[in-house]
Amino acid sequence: MLKGINKQIIEIKCTDNECFDKILLFVNADKSHLHPDILRKNAVDIASMITGDRMFSTNRKFSPAALVLTIMGAAMLVLLLIALCM
Repeated sequence: MLKGINKQIIEIKCTDNECFDKILLFVNADKSHLHPDILRKNAVDIASMITGDRMFSTNRKFSPAALVLTIMGAAMLVLLLIALCM
């Protein structure tokens, strides 16, 4: 409860930061219906941007598309190097 208005607040404790103890994020009223995991992921992303700490974003999911693009990029680099050496 904040000044008589019911708001959902997400608290992130930043124990490793020497300047700040925690981050408080107030969820928009029109987004409070979202699944807690979605809200948590967004909160973690914001905390990572604010603190510059990658500790928050450790539970990234595997992306097959990113893997394919990485392999394609590496293959293009190899082909380019072969062409330059000839």
